Amino acid sequence: MFGAPVMDHSTPFDSQQPDGERPVPTGLAVWQAARERLQRIVSKVDFDRWFADLRLAAEVEGEMLIAARDRMTYDRILNEHKFVLTRVWQQCDPQRRPVKLVCWREASAELKALAGDPWAPLPVKPEPAPEAATPENETDIAAEAEQPASGGPAMTYQSLVIGASNQIASELGRRIALGQPVGTSVVLLYGPQGTGKTHLAQAIKALSERTQTERRVVYLTAEEFLSAYQEGVRNRDTIDLKRRLRAAQLLLIDDLHRIGGMPSTESELLQNLREVTAQGGTVVLIGDVVPGDPAGFGPRLRNEIRGAVSAEIGLPDAGMREEIVRRLGAHIEAAHPLFHLTPALVDMIVLAVHGPGRELTGAVWNLFTETAFGKMAPTPDMLASVLKRIQGDQRKPSIDIIKRASNRVFNLQKGQIESESKSQTLVYPRQLAMYLCRKMTVRSLTQIGDSFGGRDHSTVIYAVERVVKRLTADPSVANDLRRITDAVHDIMAGGPRET
Repeated sequence: MFGAPVMDHSTPFDSQQPDGERPVPTGLAVWQAARERLQRIVSKVDFDRWFADLRLAAEVEGEMLIAARDRMTYDRILNEHKFVLTRVWQQCDPQRRPVKLVCWREASAELKALAGDPWAPLPVKPEPAPEAATPENETDIAAEAEQPASGGPAMTYQSLVIGASNQIASELGRRIALGQPVGTSVVLLYGPQGTGKTHLAQAIKALSERTQTERRVVYLTAEEFLSAYQEGVRNRDTIDLKRRLRAAQLLLIDDLHRIGGMPSTESELLQNLREVTAQGGTVVLIGDVVPGDPAGFGPRLRNEIRGAVSAEIGLPDAGMREEIVRRLGAHIEAAHPLFHLTPALVDMIVLAVHGPGRELTGAVWNLFTETAFGKMAPTPDMLASVLKRIQGDQRKPSIDIIKRASNRVFNLQKGQIESESKSQTLVYPRQLAMYLCRKMTVRSLTQIGDSFGGRDHSTVIYAVERVVKRLTADPSVANDLRRITDAVHDIMAGGPRET
């Protein structure tokens, strides 16, 4: 099978060299050394026919994948030359990674997507950019570096609005950041998009780095992990990614759901997080994943998620929404004094936007843009234009839905809000409901009055004026309006369209 072998006991890389004293060769460097050795120990005919066209395709899950272009080459190497290929690789690789032969024509779509074409020319690395000149004022540059490029406040615990929907998750994150035990070494923070999961993850990172200065913290999104993993696979060596992750004592992986359905990527992530936890580190997974039903993931990662301590981050309640808007407005106003959000503008945003915090902050930033980036003071007309632009033509609630929402908030029986009773326990919710009917529907004063037990349009006018007056004097009125509005949107989620 082979030509007369050349006994070659030398190795291109000294595997006994202590770590840190000599750089570990890349997979491609090992493969080049292995090819050179194969040329010396097998016949030229065998090398040219079977070995010359082999390619190092990827490193996946710690295995070095050697690709044969077709089934004939694959079968011949597997049946007649596998031993010599494996032996030579082991001699050349200081890490002694296992070798696996794959037939590229029959490889999985996922592997082909990860590795690309093994026979394509390797990309040429660009020349490193020259180092930037040292800034004159290092302090100013450092201060600017702490400020996000978006112009928003830094994502820390100081800027995080904490309420009922994220209280447990925030406290869990604080304990992790301070190095306090939480029960398991893998933690899951989950919830709908836009609810502040990334803010909390960044806050954990910042607090840990500030208080645990010797602790190695690594944060990256699942997309960054996937990109780094793909780059490592295509470079035929994922050791740089492994070194980065496995050195972490606190590893945070954001947007976990984005790698669902990618078995090789999941497996690589799982191996790395287990390396971190085996060394006493903590892993925090953040995503839309629900622990009881982690759909889209393989069984091993599902088990890891189900076994983790978990905390949900929900949609902000009315008080949190107001605080989110108020804080962002104050942050912008500090740099742009004309941009002052009055209580009426804050209420307008909170009443109109009922999604996650991201939608609230989006409304504020759009209003800032509408004011020519703070060169004019914001007005209700500007805000109305912004809300219409970002929300589009939204479905309007019916009078009946508003009455049902008021009944729900104030625990009233059906028909009570329309009764002749002048009890304050009924008059107050009735006036709030009339106010919202005027603001949220297209119905006339007469139609609204008719819907509340046949009352006159002047009663509706009085109710609206009464609520407007109380809004300026009693903060609880605005809170009650938000509670009813939230209930309206909950009912509308499955309710009929008004005709």
